[in-house]
Amino acid sequence: MSEIQTFLEQKLSQLQSISRAGTVFLFRCGKDNVVRLVLPVDKSGEAKKSRRFEWPADGNKNWLSKDEADEAALKSLFDDFGLHYFTAPIRYRNEAFYLGLRFKSDTLLSEGNIFIALIYDYIKSEIRGFRLENELQRYAQKSNQMITELGALHQISRAIDSAKSLDSLLSYIVKKSMNLINAESGSLMLLVDDGKELEFKVALGPKSDGVKPFRLPLGKGIAGWVAQHSEAILIPDAYADPRFDPSFDKRSGYRTRSYLCVPLVHKGVASGVMTVLNRMDGQPFNENDKNILITFASQAALAIENTKLLQAAMEKERLDKELEVASQIQHLLLPQTIPPVKNLDVAATYIPCKAVGGDFYDVIPLKDGKFMFIVADVAGKGVPGALLVSSMQASLIAYLEYVDDLTVIASKLNERIRENTSEDRYITAFLAVYDPKDAAFVYINAGHNPPLFIGHDGTVKELKEGGLFLGFTSWRYETGKLNLQPDDLVFMYTDGLVEAMNEQEEEFGEDRLKKILLENPHKTAENLMRKVIKAVNTHIDGAHLEDDFTLLVVKRK
Repeated sequence: MSEIQTFLEQKLSQLQSISRAGTVFLFRCGKDNVVRLVLPVDKSGEAKKSRRFEWPADGNKNWLSKDEADEAALKSLFDDFGLHYFTAPIRYRNEAFYLGLRFKSDTLLSEGNIFIALIYDYIKSEIRGFRLENELQRYAQKSNQMITELGALHQISRAIDSAKSLDSLLSYIVKKSMNLINAESGSLMLLVDDGKELEFKVALGPKSDGVKPFRLPLGKGIAGWVAQHSEAILIPDAYADPRFDPSFDKRSGYRTRSYLCVPLVHKGVASGVMTVLNRMDGQPFNENDKNILITFASQAALAIENTKLLQAAMEKERLDKELEVASQIQHLLLPQTIPPVKNLDVAATYIPCKAVGGDFYDVIPLKDGKFMFIVADVAGKGVPGALLVSSMQASLIAYLEYVDDLTVIASKLNERIRENTSEDRYITAFLAVYDPKDAAFVYINAGHNPPLFIGHDGTVKELKEGGLFLGFTSWRYETGKLNLQPDDLVFMYTDGLVEAMNEQEEEFGEDRLKKILLENPHKTAENLMRKVIKAVNTHIDGAHLEDDFTLLVVKRK
């Protein structure tokens, strides 16, 4: 029984319970064009026959009375059920429903048109509501899936730059895939020997220590078939499917309940497979799990391919030279001095790590005495990241010649970066325009670490309004606004600050940062910035910074 039929039965049962005028009948016509009775349920065991008929094509009426029925099959339907009225089909997707009305008393026939019109319009309205609700649900599901996919893309893209080796990236991918769909175990295999065999690389989860490295010919077993055909296989009940090989379970004592294997495909070519076993909640994997993992696997394949190319292409001497060039580019991009801003105390700095990152900041005077503040972080290190920052800065300066509307500027920067960079490059950015006339601070956060607003009264707010990071997909950005009061503070930074780790791999974190800002409300922007830097150095205690970080501090005088 379809959802719409169940829905209509409920509505008509409710209608029948409050109407004493007569009996409302519901008929359904499926793909076979045969009309069958749905309601009321025939309890006699002698259901009326199904029939075929055509609704009059030359009329515009929404219903017919018994006297108006010309077609033989339609007349028979009126007679068989004692109907006084019968409606035109009410359609929903590939189904059509008809309504019939039989009065208890002939005295009500004079009002028949009114009754059938009310019932017909009511049911059509309910179907429209049902259709709208289903469409909204599908839209919500698609939106949730998009958010999940974008999150997966963001995470895997960051991993490309932070992974120190291919092995660490592969372990991260398996761990992330397990987290995404709440799986108990996961593994990954890559194609080797010109794609003739799959080589085991990573296994995580219970009994994973017992998995020994091995190779599997392309096309053999579930994993080999998935790699050969670049198609996912979902097995809700492993032991009920003849394709499942239980030999590992027998050797290890592990029990596989549900099985999901997806290909790692980049540019139409499979590079390996990823497998997850057993949902943690005991439920079997479903189609939604499969779709999410397929999307994640495509991003993982891109990350793997990029990492392979990076490791194969770069020698130490060449990498050192590239970092030297990137450092020179970055030094030229950062402002040498900060212009004075009326009624604001401003301080900024860039703290490099052992590798050149893609951090950027600037304070730009605008027309009419306004100022723009920007802090950005490029996904990528070295020359590519530095060149992307350079392109963004040049575009920004060009746009500011004609407009200072942040939504327009963010949209233009987003499209510019998207059109001129590869899919694994993007920029997180925080842009703000300050007007000294009324102390208005209008901003857009494009996927960046939320700056902290510390009010003169101790209130704390994370400045999140904006949209997605720059360079990935088209986006309609929104602005946030503050009206800065004396001693109000806006603390802008890049993720290297809060992610700075000590030898115990403990991050500096946002909580430490907030505590410092709240405990020092009367310090100048420069002194406050120095105190944060000192706290970071104390926290890492001599450990190397894995990422550079930038600070831009604005305080209302």
